[in-house]
Amino acid sequence: MKKISLFIAILLSTSVFAALFPGAPENINAAIKVGNATELAKYFAPNIELVIDSKSGSYSKAQAEIMVKDFFAKNPVKEFKVMHQNSSQDNSLYSIGELTTANKSYRTYYLLRKTGENYTISQLRFEDSGE
Repeated sequence: MKKISLFIAILLSTSVFAALFPGAPENINAAIKVGNATELAKYFAPNIELVIDSKSGSYSKAQAEIMVKDFFAKNPVKEFKVMHQNSSQDNSLYSIGELTTANKSYRTYYLLRKTGENYTISQLRFEDSGE
């Protein structure tokens, strides 16, 4: 019975995400999984808070795309797994994952917020997971 309840809860939460954030999380996760900065940047807010290792700041969409492209070029993606994804009361969504590259593993985090009619990434982090 617990397994059925858990399955229903997962199914409902997935449905809620799909309704609130149509296509965005799946497309963002797919872009990270293959290291495609151009596709990922389609979801960037006009100004985005970006953290890559110890470098952090607020950047324009164009600047952030260049930085992420450079990150993926230096760190070819081997695997990306979403570990946790949830929505907030303000209709934002956050996602936490584990990115394994040729060099090391990174804890990833992004935050989607509504900008006009679309949801955009307002924060993106690739932090050394220490593994």
